[in-house]
Amino acid sequence: MKKVTILMLHLQHGGIEKQTITLANQLANDYDVEIISVYSMFKEPAYPIDDRVKVTYLMNDAPNRDTFKAALDQGKPVAIFKEICKALRILYLKKNLMAKAIKKLDTDYVLSTRIDFADQLSALAPEGVVTLTQEHLHDASPKYVAQLQKSFRNIDYLVVLCRGAMANHSKWQENNSKIKLVEIPNILESVPEYSAPCQGNKLVAVGRLHPVKAFDDLITVFSKVAERVPEATLTIVGGGEEQAKLENLIAEYNLQDKVTITGMVSKEEVEKYMLDSDMYVMTSQTECFPMVLLEASSVGLPLVSFDVPVGPEAIITNGDNGILIQDRNMDEMADAIVGLLQDREKLHAMGSRAKELSYQYLPSQIMGKWKELFK
Repeated sequence: MKKVTILMLHLQHGGIEKQTITLANQLANDYDVEIISVYSMFKEPAYPIDDRVKVTYLMNDAPNRDTFKAALDQGKPVAIFKEICKALRILYLKKNLMAKAIKKLDTDYVLSTRIDFADQLSALAPEGVVTLTQEHLHDASPKYVAQLQKSFRNIDYLVVLCRGAMANHSKWQENNSKIKLVEIPNILESVPEYSAPCQGNKLVAVGRLHPVKAFDDLITVFSKVAERVPEATLTIVGGGEEQAKLENLIAEYNLQDKVTITGMVSKEEVEKYMLDSDMYVMTSQTECFPMVLLEASSVGLPLVSFDVPVGPEAIITNGDNGILIQDRNMDEMADAIVGLLQDREKLHAMGSRAKELSYQYLPSQIMGKWKELFK
């Protein structure tokens, strides 16, 4: 049996982590699969891993960002110095332990999930091992593109997630004669038999509370919706460093009784929140291939999103299964949301279409493309 090795930073909550574990579980049906994770984070994986998938941790540790910030906030010089030393040690081990693991690889295919791992593969992968990298981010800045070009210099295959990403990476890698580009979208594990009834005025959004997700813009948009649909509510499912800032913004708009931030929850709880909602709204600054849109689609929610480059347009067909808003126009997004809440026939039609389209991302539709690539 051929072996596939996947290089990851950690196995905790995150879109890349969830999707890569899903891929590993599916690959285990046909291949010997190993995940090499830098950090254990002192926790069990956030998502179920098939018993046939071997997991190897390089460090029984985790980044010390939070404790370093706490030392800074408390103004304790000795604690700050200790945290700096620990951070430097962790960074050193992260790079060097992964380099050693790559040099010792005994596998047929190795898949990187991060640009820095791809850079190490380009330099250190053993002869005869097929190298692949999957780019889950989409950053068109000249600095990041230069990093991509350097890191992918000696990679065999770049797996991109959608047509827009394929167009951009084809341009960015035009001087790389070695790499081949393949388009394979993310996998939706399953489509529930049941769907959200969509009889109320509940909006939902899911993600880590990070600036790139722009939940502050979502709260601003919702404040405009609530003026016109007073019974509307918004649930933001997730946790992260922006929670206090977002809660302050909710208070500024006097929306404490209408907007809820749940904190980090399980996959099952995410689905429950979606099933209890009527529409999914996304205001991210950038997205490559947003799995939350597929998950919302699978329970029959219509989708409303800013049309940021590459990501949402790969899943949303404007006016069919959702609505794409140009130029991050908050007033237009609020109008679109209110319009759907006031037109139940249109809302239900978009939700039904969203569910219908989600079936094309099931493993039965996607895994054949991976098998073909490995051939």
